[in-house]
Amino acid sequence: MTGLGERPQEKVGPLELIAFLCELAMLVLLAMTGVAATDSLLGRVLATVALPAAAAGIWSVWMAPTSRRRLANPSRLYAQVTLFAVVGTTVGLFLGWLVGAAFFVVSAVVFAELCRRERRTA
Repeated sequence: MTGLGERPQEKVGPLELIAFLCELAMLVLLAMTGVAATDSLLGRVLATVALPAAAAGIWSVWMAPTSRRRLANPSRLYAQVTLFAVVGTTVGLFLGWLVGAAFFVVSAVVFAELCRRERRTA
């Protein structure tokens, strides 16, 4: 039973765990990209902080489950896949195309399946 203003507990299964790991991987890969992006120490520090912070800010406003401005599906899925594509491309440029492509494919497939399940139960 939930109290007034509380959200019901959502079930967390293997797919939700993988989705969370994809979110964490996005932040780690962006930090690694920041380190590889420039030779300047100041540039590295700024990029290492700014890239994950920008992605986390976008995610927290429009995609996080507790956000008041969370996009509804399928718009949320489109935004997620776009963010994953931008991150995958950026990571691919600095860390190797295989790393960027693997991140994009796994993340897009996992979040597409979550969207499909959400729409099926709605």
